[in-house]
Amino acid sequence: MFDNYLYFSSYSSSMVTAMAELARQTAARRDLRKGDLVVEVASNDGYLLRHYEEMGMRTLRVEPAANVAAVAIDEGIDTRVAYFTADYARELRSEGLAPKVIHANNVIAHVPAIHDFVEGLRVLLADDGVVVLETPSLVDLLDQLLFDTIYHEHVFYWSLGALAELFGRHGLVLEECEHVARHGGSLRATWRHRRGPGDEGSGSSPLLAESALRLTSPASYASFAADTARSGEALRTAFTSIRAAGRSLAGYGAAAKATVLLNYAGIGSDVLDFVVDLNPAKQGRVVPGVGVPIVSLEVLKERRPDVLAVFTWNIAAEVRAQLQWYATGGGELLDPLSLRSRR
Repeated sequence: MFDNYLYFSSYSSSMVTAMAELARQTAARRDLRKGDLVVEVASNDGYLLRHYEEMGMRTLRVEPAANVAAVAIDEGIDTRVAYFTADYARELRSEGLAPKVIHANNVIAHVPAIHDFVEGLRVLLADDGVVVLETPSLVDLLDQLLFDTIYHEHVFYWSLGALAELFGRHGLVLEECEHVARHGGSLRATWRHRRGPGDEGSGSSPLLAESALRLTSPASYASFAADTARSGEALRTAFTSIRAAGRSLAGYGAAAKATVLLNYAGIGSDVLDFVVDLNPAKQGRVVPGVGVPIVSLEVLKERRPDVLAVFTWNIAAEVRAQLQWYATGGGELLDPLSLRSRR
């Protein structure tokens, strides 16, 4: 699936800005010096580590999707096209590489061989280094009814407690964790090597509690399922009502979450005229399962539908700023997240 990938991180300006701030914060917290090595696994098109390079650090990216990695490679950025495994980590170690920081953003949900992946992090990490991991939060998924983030790329949906158990089995312990708003709510957790027997890191982190009783209760997931079914019906009703009123309707953002939402709610090209996406790799294709065409921004400017549903709610503020011309011209921006229904 990831040999050839159509998601390019740097198409989101808010994401690039956020990663610049993450690099500055991490460099300061870890007291990084010029020449220190920072590695990112699943580095996409390489945007994060550019900020470390500007501060004088050495960097290395590991990315399995050759087409995405090519963007970075063409810019002269050191990127290895490979899947990150324990064996590959040993290869890098044999080259004398021992990073002070390893970034792993939004990758751990995607990896089936999860123990091999985390063991690779342990093997590669310098003795005094840290792994900075970011992944969507299971608690937020349930609390905000983010059912459209459940799709085939995601093998796992993580709570901090589950992550602590996983990393602990590989001799890595939690140093700190913060909750960030990205992707509907994410965990940004920092891990280090266990320093000896009895060292369990920040086991007292408030986020480790995470309503643990609720997360292990089948009733929580049964309620989530019922609310999801109700939301699918509500979305279908809202979208078809727009068309029934004689108004044209299109979408913005051909993300995976849009594919899930449209298929689950049964919304196809009879309801939705097209979906706009800034990524040229997606333009000219269709949304899988429902056949809605994916088009460029120019098509939106030409056709100007009455209503535009913003499927990329995770960067809604950025999108609204991009589409101010559409809204001031009389177009209505619709947030599908606001149509979700709970009992």
